[in-house]
Amino acid sequence: MRPALLCSALLLLFAQALSAPTARAARASLPPQQVQLDALTRDTQKHSLGNGRMEVVWWIPPEYWQISVAQQKDATPEVLSGLSQTFNDYNIVAVVQATVADDMEYRFTPEADVRDSTVLIDPQGRTHAVLAEDKIPTRLAATLAFLKPVLANGIGPMGRSMYFLVFPGNDAQGRRLIDPLGDGVARVQTTNKRHDFRLPLGSLLPDKGDTTTGESFPGDFLYNPYTGRQLDVPRP
Repeated sequence: MRPALLCSALLLLFAQALSAPTARAARASLPPQQVQLDALTRDTQKHSLGNGRMEVVWWIPPEYWQISVAQQKDATPEVLSGLSQTFNDYNIVAVVQATVADDMEYRFTPEADVRDSTVLIDPQGRTHAVLAEDKIPTRLAATLAFLKPVLANGIGPMGRSMYFLVFPGNDAQGRRLIDPLGDGVARVQTTNKRHDFRLPLGSLLPDKGDTTTGESFPGDFLYNPYTGRQLDVPRP
């Protein structure tokens, strides 16, 4: 995927201030400007190719939208507030599926089949179905509809056949179902495969260092994989 496509499109949509609370995270994240967007994209995308099938699953938590737009020079507090209002209560999962024909052409799976066969499993093991269209706020639905042709123009047939599925972001008590800075594993289950997203996402965390060897490792590492020594978050 090309994160810049979504960033540019979102900047066009959020021009008015809309106050919304910022979700509290279990760990301290890097400042948005320091997050490597390519690394965050890799952490939230899974690809599968084999046995005549191709599949891409992209879990897009609210933090992704905030960070990607915050890194654009034209971003304003009003834009970021609008993003919070729109995305904070939902998990978005983009899915594209296809069979690979003998002529090496992709035969993409229709949206209805993708929606019916995809579920989100939170770290507590609870399964969540795709929200019905009449349960999706108008602003969110319009935003995702706007992004659809952006992907189509940017990456062609795969973009046209990538569907944004909306899942709940909170439980009945208002607690987040999946915190990218929390613990455990979030899963997206499709007809073809189960895709696991191990938490916390290392791309959101400051690197950890081994004070003995001087080596640096991703923020989700607990130990030096070569020595077994516990890692520390570098102090500023």
